[in-house]
Amino acid sequence: MENETHPAAREEAMQTPRASVLVVDDEPQVLVALEDLLSDEFVVHKADSGEEALRVVRREPEIAVVVTDQRMPEMRGDELLAKLRHKSDATRILLTGYADLSAVARSVNEGGIFAYVTKPWDPQDLHNKVRNAAEQFRLARELAFERRLLHDLMNNVPDGIYFKDRELRFLRANSAFARTTLGAQPTELAGRRLSELLPRSVVVQQIETHEYQLLASGTPVVDAIREHRATDRQYWFSETKAPIRGKQGEIVGLVGIARDVTDRVETQQALIESEQRLRRQSHILKAILDGMGEGVVVADQSGKFLLFNRQAEKLLGRGARSVPAECWAENYGLFLPDQKTLLPVDQNPLLRAMAGDAVSEAEVFVKNETVAGRTLAIVATPLMDPSNEVNGGIALIRDVTEQRRLEKQFLRSQRMDAMGKLAGGVAHDFNNLLAVIQSYAELLLEQLPAGEQMHDDVEQMLLATRRAGNLTKQLLAFGRRQIGQPRALQLNDVVADMNKMLSRIIGEHIRLVTELAPSLGLIRADVVQLEQIIINLTINARDAMPEGGTLTIQTSMTEGEPAFVRLRVSDTGTGMSEETRQRIFEPFFTTKEVGRGTGLGLSTVYGIVHQSGGQISVESELGRGTSFTILLPFVEASDDDRPADTRWPGDENASATILLVEDDAAVRRVTSRILRERGYNVMECEGATQARRWCSELGSTIDLLLTDMVMPEVSGTALAAELCSSYPQMRVLYMSGFPHDGAARDGFINNGKAFIEKPFKPVTLLARVREVLGASHAGGNESGR
Repeated sequence: MENETHPAAREEAMQTPRASVLVVDDEPQVLVALEDLLSDEFVVHKADSGEEALRVVRREPEIAVVVTDQRMPEMRGDELLAKLRHKSDATRILLTGYADLSAVARSVNEGGIFAYVTKPWDPQDLHNKVRNAAEQFRLARELAFERRLLHDLMNNVPDGIYFKDRELRFLRANSAFARTTLGAQPTELAGRRLSELLPRSVVVQQIETHEYQLLASGTPVVDAIREHRATDRQYWFSETKAPIRGKQGEIVGLVGIARDVTDRVETQQALIESEQRLRRQSHILKAILDGMGEGVVVADQSGKFLLFNRQAEKLLGRGARSVPAECWAENYGLFLPDQKTLLPVDQNPLLRAMAGDAVSEAEVFVKNETVAGRTLAIVATPLMDPSNEVNGGIALIRDVTEQRRLEKQFLRSQRMDAMGKLAGGVAHDFNNLLAVIQSYAELLLEQLPAGEQMHDDVEQMLLATRRAGNLTKQLLAFGRRQIGQPRALQLNDVVADMNKMLSRIIGEHIRLVTELAPSLGLIRADVVQLEQIIINLTINARDAMPEGGTLTIQTSMTEGEPAFVRLRVSDTGTGMSEETRQRIFEPFFTTKEVGRGTGLGLSTVYGIVHQSGGQISVESELGRGTSFTILLPFVEASDDDRPADTRWPGDENASATILLVEDDAAVRRVTSRILRERGYNVMECEGATQARRWCSELGSTIDLLLTDMVMPEVSGTALAAELCSSYPQMRVLYMSGFPHDGAARDGFINNGKAFIEKPFKPVTLLARVREVLGASHAGGNESGR
């Protein structure tokens, strides 16, 4: 075909954006023919009149070529082209018959057209002319752009810039150079040599001699310091000069850039400070891009990355890649927080910012061959150009993996704390029931002869009651409400003393290894509770190694402040899944078969550790064993850690008056019965109101206040403080299955002299009452309050 283009030209056209061509003719068949001829290589717009062509140009300002017929009814082609000169940069081609050559001549003389084609046209010739016109349009645009750049450079930079020909005459100079060097306007320099402007300057003669040498050698001069004088003032300039070459490579002149460095030259210190300032600025820029803690990514409107700092590479696991913007999630492995779904295009913050969203945020999970898994928070904003148009997007990337882990840990801790409070509340109510059952069973047992079947039955009831009491202790331990007697002790001693017992627990098929660090610091804990921790973890490890393995118990000190003593219990057993690991400290959760565990072992460990002010964590993986790490605060030994004196006098106070305050009616009844049967005078109260009434009636005749610690109206500790302020001779004994935290802080529990734990045996209650009443005869009033 005549209009078939060369293959190389087609390939080149496919690699660059197609230029737009506007064809104008009042005959539809001509428009169709022109479109068929040009549409393979160009984007073709059509207009059937001059007015329509002007509207198209206003609508499509990037049209590169306008091809118009000369003879049209309302507006001739040359008239249209004349109007287009003020509305478009498009190159113009006129289609005309031989009779219209006068119009062509006018257009050519006025510079209105690039070419003309006579009808009927040669398709190949017309196609080539359009292609050449489009190329001229492109070159003209590039030239105009370069001229604008040169104009901006010349007029906006503070440095002096000038151009000279081979005779060293100024071709052009910017205002900075003319004003600073010569105190003149740029137009005053054109066509003149520097030696003509400063004829008596020796320095100027040296300058021109060096410039002639530059023109001869073609070697640039960089950062040459020169002295200049203008308006009776001395200046120092750093000058950089380079030759200008013509099309054949010949030197046709030179370009120079002059920077005022007067201050730098005047003192050496100014020079040093300037250099240091420049270095600092470059270092600051480098630090911003490569040293900041957040990743920074900048992309233009097409999706090409303009900036991708080092931290972004580290967080995403790879640097900038030339992939389409819609493929970023797949390329970098960006998933939604479910870790399974790739980040959708419409949720990508950077893409949304490039679309104009003011602020876009998202949290993603990164998973690729470099990054095993990391949670990132991405915040993106649009990149604006000087005209305030969106020109791309800027994204800040922050690693929030550890923050999210701590948040989950905090939520889990809150959930465990809530469950602990629930467990403690259940234990409190259960202990009240057990106190009633155990007390009545003890009273009944005293009345039954040994050897009778009913005597054995009651003993079995008491045995079951004690087992139930142990269960409530586990609940209290989980709820951090267990009663203990903490003291400063050496963890290594506890582990060493338990070595033989632990070996019997785990059996011969498991090897026990202990690694105890020397010079281990002291901790404050209850020995029994600490042994309970180690036993529970040991049993848990044993059950995880049915085929045998190794149980390792290690002790060590942490580094830094505050200091902790570390206990680590590790096994080589079956390990746990992530789902199981998240739930192991929940009460009653167990993976064991029915009947093999209550699900309270690890929850008990959790409660004791946190009650002792410590921390516990677990690391486990299916098939690779489990490690529990416990951190307990390091303490210094004090006088309070000496064993308490547990001696108490005999039963010489059985006739004393006791004010019993207990809100649970069953507990109150059985407690009162135990005391009355031993000769005590008991006043029963279900709350603070009745207690106050009895005190106002009996006053100083009340010897002992026996009160529950947790009651609806007011706590036992508050009631005791209130009554003892009016009746200081009155002793106090607290009882509870759920001691109040405030009481523990006030020292009512840890001294072990004024508290009895529910459920209690009658003999234990009587012993405690005798002990507290006996303290008043021994002198002082400290054991009860």
